[in-house]
Amino acid sequence: MITSGTFLFLALQLACLTAETAVENIPDGCTRISEKSFLTANCESSLMTTLGEFCSRMFPGRGTDGQWLGTMNNGDPKCRVCCVFSNKNNQYYNVTTAPNGLPCGPNKTCRSGMCQFKKK
Repeated sequence: MITSGTFLFLALQLACLTAETAVENIPDGCTRISEKSFLTANCESSLMTTLGEFCSRMFPGRGTDGQWLGTMNNGDPKCRVCCVFSNKNNQYYNVTTAPNGLPCGPNKTCRSGMCQFKKK
């Protein structure tokens, strides 16, 4: 017989597993961002931090008590930005379309979500 205490224990375990899975779910085409990357990002400006600012505007619901970094796979014809939000010991991944004009390969830029040769 399952008591209410046992049921509550199982529900809490399931909630913890669900939260852990969401943190570890890295979308296809994205790479895991190390904690060290977040620490060093506070000291320098880079494409990752610039894309992180873009990500914070695209996903404002995460709040301000964490840090965003963004990465882009230059081989991606769909011009996607992998946005990673870190607060405390958690990381959350989201994917969005790169802004128009962002370089996406040799002599190419993103336009309307596609990596295309630069217009002459």
